[in-house]
Amino acid sequence: MYIKKIELSNLRNYSSIELDLVKGINVFHGENGSGKTNIIEGVYWLSIGKSFRASDDKEIVKEGCDSCRVYSEAEVNGLDKMFSLEYSADVRKKVIRINNSRIKKMADVIGEIPVVLFSPEDIQIVKGEPVLRRKYIDQMLCQVSREYFETLSKYLKEVSHRNYLLKGIKEKKVSVSNLGVWNEQIKINGAFLIMKRFEAMQELNSLLASKLTSEKNDVSINYLSKNFMSMKFDDVIYEYENHFKTKIDEEIVRGTTLIGPHRDDIEIFYNGKNAKAFASEGQQRVSAILLKLAEGLFIRERKNSYPVVLLDDFSSELDNPNRGFIGRTLQQFKQIIITTTYPENLKELTPARMFHVEHGKVSLV
Repeated sequence: MYIKKIELSNLRNYSSIELDLVKGINVFHGENGSGKTNIIEGVYWLSIGKSFRASDDKEIVKEGCDSCRVYSEAEVNGLDKMFSLEYSADVRKKVIRINNSRIKKMADVIGEIPVVLFSPEDIQIVKGEPVLRRKYIDQMLCQVSREYFETLSKYLKEVSHRNYLLKGIKEKKVSVSNLGVWNEQIKINGAFLIMKRFEAMQELNSLLASKLTSEKNDVSINYLSKNFMSMKFDDVIYEYENHFKTKIDEEIVRGTTLIGPHRDDIEIFYNGKNAKAFASEGQQRVSAILLKLAEGLFIRERKNSYPVVLLDDFSSELDNPNRGFIGRTLQQFKQIIITTTYPENLKELTPARMFHVEHGKVSLV
């Protein structure tokens, strides 16, 4: 798929803007603070339903306005589709439409415009806390599987409620017997999530090895779980049951569920060594970009449709050889949207369309 047109209304520093995009590489360049990232944010918000920069939708509404809207026209598997997402700050409500038909659930939208985003902060996937690596794999799987999206949503609610009960048991307000039904649901949904994550790890490693590896850049990943020796469904169920029997006292004392995919991690290797511990910051940045591109290829394999690749401040802190290597790998995708302050650093690429951004105004170069 690819986006033909994107319109932003009252989003960040844009009152109203309409952009015609093309297949290949679309580059937006301009000074810092000009509004380049806001364009990528709009595309991402329409696709995922939330911003990658703001925790609250009201933050993306242009100052002095009470609503914002993003509209796009895209080609999806040979068919033209229209998508829109509008947010009203006064009632804190979103309205989603596909081909002018209102969609009630975000679960019905995620994956319709598949995207892969890399921003400078995504280096934290490699060097940051486990929650960021879990977010990486979960968001990827949510875009290709509604079942995964819905199971993950249920599982997180179940764990939250079980933790609430554990604290109540510690305070002698709740009976231990109340955990039974929640243990059953958590072990089934948790086992499903772990199995799907492990399968995805294997597929990502295959894509990294076959399509995203060079002599100097070899990235691989490994799923880490403190509690599960096997990733087979029945084995995970058995470990859950054993844990709930033997660790209940510790869980009551700590007031939290100590087993499951919400506590797992992903180990990232760069040239055979743990990237978090041994890779330089430049190598960590390359590792994060390659993981994102592997995510894009994974989505392509699962959905038989290319995601839109969003690269914010792409050339930042990459040396010439790595810019060239990453640039060549981008040729595998159908549409890429790049923002940069230094367009001269993109000479290894062949942009299909160039835009200049200045103070919330965009002009075709």
